[in-house]
Amino acid sequence: MATTGTSALNHVRKLAQIIKAQNGFDAYCFGNMNLLSADAGHVRGEIPIEKGYLNAIGGTHGGWLSTLVDVGGSLAIASHGFSTTGVSTDLSVSFLAASGEGSTVVFDARVLKMGRTLAYTRVDIFSNDKMIATGSHTKFVAKETGQGKQ
Repeated sequence: MATTGTSALNHVRKLAQIIKAQNGFDAYCFGNMNLLSADAGHVRGEIPIEKGYLNAIGGTHGGWLSTLVDVGGSLAIASHGFSTTGVSTDLSVSFLAASGEGSTVVFDARVLKMGRTLAYTRVDIFSNDKMIATGSHTKFVAKETGQGKQ
């Protein structure tokens, strides 16, 4: 099922609301996420950096940025119309620059390839128009794409 434009954005926003309603780790990390746009395989959003997202020296925590790569990649997969997005098999993040409290990060998440069993994503994260992190995320999606045993 492919979605485009407004329907993709509405679908991804609905999924994000379901995740937030579960009050788990993702809801804590991204309760204030604003999804800006979505098309099949591409999602953009923004998140203001709060004190709880900082490391001991006041920069945006690498674990939080890694979680954003995970969630951003998952939302990009979901933008294809899926209500679930599989399980992570690999995640890699490069930290390029610092950001801190009071800044807003913008993420740009893309599905690079959607195979029968694996989806490959890339998430670029910016603050003040400067790339601060980039990551890749691979997920096992066989059941979501109808290729896995149900």
